[in-house]
Amino acid sequence: MPMEERARTAAPPALEAAVRRLKLRQLQLLVAIGEHANLHRAAEAVHISQPAASKLLAQVEEAVGTSLFERLPRGLRPTAAGEALLRRAGNVMAELSAAGEELAAIASGRGGRVRLGSIVGAVPGLISATAVSLHRASDPVALSLVLGTSGTLLAALRERRLDLVVGRIPVSSERHDLSFEFLVDERQVVVCRADHPIAVRAQGAPGDLELAHLMDEPWVVHPPGSVLHARFEDRLRRAGLPSPVQAIETDSVDITINLLLTGDFLAILPRNTVAPWIERGFLAVLPVDLSLDLGAVGIITLTDRPLSRAAERVVESLRRHARAGADQAGEP
Repeated sequence: MPMEERARTAAPPALEAAVRRLKLRQLQLLVAIGEHANLHRAAEAVHISQPAASKLLAQVEEAVGTSLFERLPRGLRPTAAGEALLRRAGNVMAELSAAGEELAAIASGRGGRVRLGSIVGAVPGLISATAVSLHRASDPVALSLVLGTSGTLLAALRERRLDLVVGRIPVSSERHDLSFEFLVDERQVVVCRADHPIAVRAQGAPGDLELAHLMDEPWVVHPPGSVLHARFEDRLRRAGLPSPVQAIETDSVDITINLLLTGDFLAILPRNTVAPWIERGFLAVLPVDLSLDLGAVGIITLTDRPLSRAAERVVESLRRHARAGADQAGEP
């Protein structure tokens, strides 16, 4: 009976038992094949011969009763079953690697290592304060910070390439496997150079400025896939306005601010991100009713993945500094 037919007729408990009996070496090989799409290079990656790799792969396919890879002239391509098993095998290997790092940190007295993802521009004071406090601890946590859009960060979180994310969960994203803990709300504002012609005019008649008056101006906008891009486009549609014709797309706060300072661009940024430039007179907030609700920024983790001790320390530090920031914001 062909492998695919045996897989279809096998009872689910039998398949589950077969998968549970897979050996670590077999999972390592599957992950390597997924990365290299070539059996020879995958064998080299796990330090075995190609014949041994062929035998291991055949054993796995025999155990689960189906082909996991299509044999193509230029390499191997995972089947639907192969993709499913590869995803889980990758998670297993990532968890084992994380466990090894945590054990090594405990044995050496270090605080451990945490891979933290953050949306670009999200409460920068919160992230930097957390990083500094963790670095100054007697058993410092090694923090690896990755910046990106919500979509890319959540994908990395699900692939176990990140331990936790500070950001938002997009409306379009699946949420069943994610846990969200509120940290802070961010007010978004339209910003430009302090001596921008529109900023100068707005000083004389602040109540006359509307979003429609800004659509012919050059903008710096977030790229598609980000929460801010989706919310801004929705805001424009509700107002019956077109998207800005002249727009540069970037998720870099540094590039955005540099463009604002050196050109006639407009951009939407968190008020607390641009506060230092506003206080020094370099940038100005335009008095426009933006009505842009991006949702709260919070800590996002996987519901089925327990945090390491080091990651728990990062979470507690984020909570503490978020509370401190909220208390300061509430002071008269």
